[in-house]
Amino acid sequence: MKLFNYLLVVVALVTLSSCSITEKIIFNEDNSGKFAYEIDGSKMMSMMGSAIKSETEKKSKKKKKKNKEGEREQLEIDSTFTFKELLASKQDSIAKLPLEEQEKLKRMESFSVRMVMNEEKGIFNYSLFTDFKAIGDLKDLMSPMESVKSLNGGNKSVGNKGDMMKENNSSEYAFDGKIFKKKVQKLAVDNSNKDAETLKEEEELAASMKESMKLIYDQSDFKVVYQFPRAVKKVSIPNALYSEDRKTVTILFDMKEYMENPEGLSLEVELE
Repeated sequence: MKLFNYLLVVVALVTLSSCSITEKIIFNEDNSGKFAYEIDGSKMMSMMGSAIKSETEKKSKKKKKKNKEGEREQLEIDSTFTFKELLASKQDSIAKLPLEEQEKLKRMESFSVRMVMNEEKGIFNYSLFTDFKAIGDLKDLMSPMESVKSLNGGNKSVGNKGDMMKENNSSEYAFDGKIFKKKVQKLAVDNSNKDAETLKEEEELAASMKESMKLIYDQSDFKVVYQFPRAVKKVSIPNALYSEDRKTVTILFDMKEYMENPEGLSLEVELE
């Protein structure tokens, strides 16, 4: 699938570039609703356009297309497809993954993906979304970045530097119509299969990239937007913003906190 090749380049650039990530949940009266995980990488669009063009040309081994002025055409994509299609196209890669990871990918079948790229206008948006009957059904989901890397048989498309931005948390949700809870837990890092030399190399890489990662964190953010059928009485996070009717809550988190202290993203919302 041609779009999957684009996704791999997108993942590599998102994990190494500034971006805005938004988790959005809209609840209906019966506690069902819509869930979306969105990435806005418009800041990195100029770099991404060149990289995707290069990747596409390398794979297709075709000459660059030229417009009538003799310059390459600007990349423009607006496509929506299902995650089930991606899974079907990558069956061989999935079969090589650990059983637990295969099961996580299986739970992503109900999701759809929308990619919007316009190099000329500097736009890049990527959304992974689904409907749910109960918010508890969304337990232990993969993010867009992790799911695409898994479909490629691991993190090889991004490499060691990309692993510096690898998400290291899992989220659980609960909503009884009155109280909404999100619990975030930091996942333990398994280094049992790494030798001393590999661990040392990773430590040296982390030290050398410390300043670069700070720049990425400073230019990135993670936001949650939750919309409820009734007005919100209070939120456990002090910097929460409310819509005029108090039915929508928006909370902006620091990206460094999102990556290094994910437990701080846990929250509780009480409705009136």
